Amino acid sequence: MEVILKFLWLAGCYGVGIGVAVVVHELGHAFASLLVTRQRIELQIGKRASDAKGWRVGRLQVFWSPRGFHLGATRYDRTAVSRVRQMAVAAAGPLASFVFFAFFAVLMSRSLLGGWQWISFLGLSVANFRILIVALWPVAYRPHGPEGEVWLSDGLDFWRLWRGR
Repeated sequence: MEVILKFLWLAGCYGVGIGVAVVVHELGHAFASLLVTRQRIELQIGKRASDAKGWRVGRLQVFWSPRGFHLGATRYDRTAVSRVRQMAVAAAGPLASFVFFAFFAVLMSRSLLGGWQWISFLGLSVANFRILIVALWPVAYRPHGPEGEVWLSDGLDFWRLWRGR
């Protein structure tokens, strides 16, 4: 019975961890864009919908919706920013994901193997690693269906900026 409970706990930590990892990842992009621009920045967590909650903190406008909590985007006027600054913003999300993955992995390594803390940190580290890998994988996709906006992964965005396209 304990094995089943631990598996359910792992699944729960992973599920919550995905939401937290998306927020951490997008905050990485948002903080970098706040540093390298003087613009208003829009941070979106979840699908943009009529039920999305929004609030403003200085130049940062945040929208949050529980629908599609595994999706996130940070927007700013890229035409007003140099390629190097755009590359810094593109790299900041994966960097934040990597830092949190490493943090939870270290905590996991210092916990009792198979214990409740270890399982918690495993779920959180795997969630951050998943967000990191998905962000680095060079793909373009439409998270809101075939008619929706095209999103570039951070890896593809960085590569195109590096290549000058």
